[in-house]
Amino acid sequence: MPDQSNIREIKYMLTEADGPMAVRDILRHKLNMSAKEITRCKQFEDGVMAAGVGEGYRKALVKDLLYPGDILKVRIYEDTDNSSEIVPSDTPIDIVYEDEDIILINKPGDMVVHPSYAHFKDSLSNALAGYYQRSGQNHVIRTIGRLDRETSGLIIFAKNRHSAAVLSNQKESMSRRKEYLAVCDGSFAQKEGTIDAPIASRDGQRMVREVRPDGKRAVTHYKVISQFEDYALVRLRLDTGRTHQIRVHMQYMGHPLLGDYFYGKEIANSRGMMRAALHAYHLEFIHPVTGREMSFDAPLPPDMAVLLPHNIDVF
Repeated sequence: MPDQSNIREIKYMLTEADGPMAVRDILRHKLNMSAKEITRCKQFEDGVMAAGVGEGYRKALVKDLLYPGDILKVRIYEDTDNSSEIVPSDTPIDIVYEDEDIILINKPGDMVVHPSYAHFKDSLSNALAGYYQRSGQNHVIRTIGRLDRETSGLIIFAKNRHSAAVLSNQKESMSRRKEYLAVCDGSFAQKEGTIDAPIASRDGQRMVREVRPDGKRAVTHYKVISQFEDYALVRLRLDTGRTHQIRVHMQYMGHPLLGDYFYGKEIANSRGMMRAALHAYHLEFIHPVTGREMSFDAPLPPDMAVLLPHNIDVF
C-alpha cells in the first residue's frame, strides 16, 4: 500500500506558448515523468487530475486535451518498504539546501554514505534518517550520485520517487558539472592538463583500482590552483565516473593525494591528513521539479583548509 502520509503534489499550468496539449505529453515533456511513474499515478483515483479556469479538479485521462490556463495536478505516492528501513542516528548533518523534493548535504570526510555490516548505524544515510525523524519528515533514503568514504563534499538525496528518477537521468551530465579540490603531493611540471588513462580492478584485489590497458576509459581534467614547496592545491573535473578515479589518476601522474594511504603509500609526509585530501566542492544540476538551474559550493573542510595559507582564493 502507498504511504498516505507522504504525498508530493506537483502542478503545472499550461501557458499560451504550450498551446493545447494532451495530459500524456504534459506528464512526459513538462514534468519529465517516466512511463512507469505515469502508469503508477494512473492507478490512484486522485493520481492525475485537471482543472479548467475557474473550475474544480476532476480526474484526467492521459488522452485528454488541456488548454492554456488549465492546471494539471499529479499526486506522487511513496511506497512503504519496511525491509529497507535505515536506523536513525543523532549525528548532525550539514544541510546546504533543502526543499520539498531534494536535500543537498555537505558530507564530512571519513564517513560512508550507505549503511553496511561494518557501518550499520554511522553512515550519512543513518544521520539523514535521524534528521527526517526529528523534523517530522517521512522519506525513503534515495542517494543521487556517490562519494567515497574518505571524500568530503556535496551529495544529493531525493525526497520522492519522481525527483529521484529525474535526477538519475541527469547523473552523467551532473558528473561533468561537478568539481573537486584535492591536495596532491609533489611539484607539478604542468599546471593544467587532461589524464586519459583506462582504469580496471587490480588482479586479485576487487576493491583496488589501477591504470591498465584493458580497463574502462577514464578522463580527468586538472588545474593547479596553488603550488607550494612540495604539495599543491588542485581543481579537478571528470568526464567519467570510475571508482577511485581521481585518486588512481593522480597516483598515476606521480602526485597522489595527501593522506591517501591506499594509493599514496610512498608519500613521505601527509601533513596530518588522516584521509585522502579530496573534497567535492562544486555541484550543478537542474532541479527535478522546477527545472531551475542549481549551483552550489561547499567550503573546504578544516582538515584540508589548515594546509593552505589564509589568503588563498580557492573559488
